[in-house]
Amino acid sequence: MKKVHVKFFAIFREWVGLKEEWREIEPGITVQELWNQYTANAKNPRVANIRAAFSVNQRLAKPETVLNGGEEVGFLPPVSGGAGKRPERLPKLAPRAPQQKAAPPKRRNNRRNLPSAQQSKPPTKPIEQTKPYSSSGVTRDFLVTNNPLSLDALVARVAHPSAGGIATFLGVVRDNAHDKQVKFLEYEAYPELAERMLAQIGAEVHERWSDVRIAIAHRTGRLKIGEASVIIATSAPHRAESFAACRYAIERLKVILPVWKKEFASDTDYWVEGPTMGDVPTDKADEIVAAQENKFGAPQKKFGVLSLAENAGGEIRTDFESV
Repeated sequence: MKKVHVKFFAIFREWVGLKEEWREIEPGITVQELWNQYTANAKNPRVANIRAAFSVNQRLAKPETVLNGGEEVGFLPPVSGGAGKRPERLPKLAPRAPQQKAAPPKRRNNRRNLPSAQQSKPPTKPIEQTKPYSSSGVTRDFLVTNNPLSLDALVARVAHPSAGGIATFLGVVRDNAHDKQVKFLEYEAYPELAERMLAQIGAEVHERWSDVRIAIAHRTGRLKIGEASVIIATSAPHRAESFAACRYAIERLKVILPVWKKEFASDTDYWVEGPTMGDVPTDKADEIVAAQENKFGAPQKKFGVLSLAENAGGEIRTDFESV
């Protein structure tokens, strides 16, 4: 018997009841067959109703991929996909029984009898803070991190003397979803595979816009309202390519990145379900970019710019050109 290193993420981790383990297998078993073994004995049998994506050695794999032992196998639930969809039925938290607060006991104030050093305010517990990375500390164009994201750091990765336009996109945590108040979010990732998929997005961008430079960072862990979960920076000699590449990147990221989002709402918490990794082709992102280019690339409206008309005897006219 040989072993494989198996990893579970997000709702699969919760419903199977495992985060990771080394499991003995019969060489020749397929990834799908191994997954079926887990779902048959899962903590929550409903996990079998969720379509899974598979990875082997940190690369997407087909269900029929054969395992021979020694591989790292990932079982991946549908990715967040932006807003995604909320489960049809959400468990409601039972209301807490009202409790009557007891009156605090009267305490004798002996502060006047204490030495001056002891009369100062009690020390507060230090707040744990994670330092954001600086531009000099970012050594990769594609990064998944538990640290707060830095827009300056990403812009520094793509800026260069020939770049006439730099476009950026920040995805931030909002305070509502599905008509519910959101308190905070938690992001979970398969970091090694996620950075590989970000690099794939970068390669797709370069295939379409060869002059574009791109950098992407995605955050994991607990995020408060207003914090950035993802930043994309693109640069190009001209603004049109930079805009298009930035839009393409976020559309691809939402459907192939192994990052999962859990929303903690006013009455419950749930994983946001989007598409299954590998199901959405690149054509979809191309269509979205093309639609936006057509929308804004229609006959251009003109705005006032003073110029000297040709053959107009020195007459000053107002030409209207787009910015």
